[in-house]
Amino acid sequence: MNDLADILIKNFPKKINLEDGTAIVLRPLLKDDEPAFLAYFQSLAPEERVELKEEVTDPKVIENWMENLDYDIVLPLIALDKDRIVGAASLQFNLSAWTRHQAEVRLSTDPQYRAKGLGTLLMQTLEEVAVKMGLEQLTAEIPPKLDKAFYLFEKLGFAKAAVLEGFVMDKDGQESDIVLMIKSLAPAASEFPHT
Repeated sequence: MNDLADILIKNFPKKINLEDGTAIVLRPLLKDDEPAFLAYFQSLAPEERVELKEEVTDPKVIENWMENLDYDIVLPLIALDKDRIVGAASLQFNLSAWTRHQAEVRLSTDPQYRAKGLGTLLMQTLEEVAVKMGLEQLTAEIPPKLDKAFYLFEKLGFAKAAVLEGFVMDKDGQESDIVLMIKSLAPAASEFPHT
């Protein structure tokens, strides 16, 4: 695997334009981002946070994330419109020997920035980092009721691998299925052996 620090230094911050021309900066989350990161998650409606695995509106959860920020375990990227966080995506690295070739991706975007390409650009950026790191596979877990997220991941080349019935439970005790999606990554062109 390639050195993550080197990849981050060479590729971030990254300036992009959304489909409507909005200028966005993508970069790794920093400890100083804690107040803005909490405000971002608190601004999302409950149905927007359904796919997130933790109670991200709880200041203690975000504080814990920041205290334990370690890019070798989780690489969180944020999307900034000026100083406001409008999207977040992460690579959750699998440190176990038998799954070290893969990472789980997670994505959330401000609803006002959807249909402008932000989710696609965040995911493409994560994939670029994953390829440069030598990862071979990305996974995503999506509740079926988030059909727009499912179709985004499908458009980006992820395929449904399994449906885990009753796999998650909300605060009210309601069980829900999870769709496991997987994408195989091609090695970077520079990693192909020369013939």
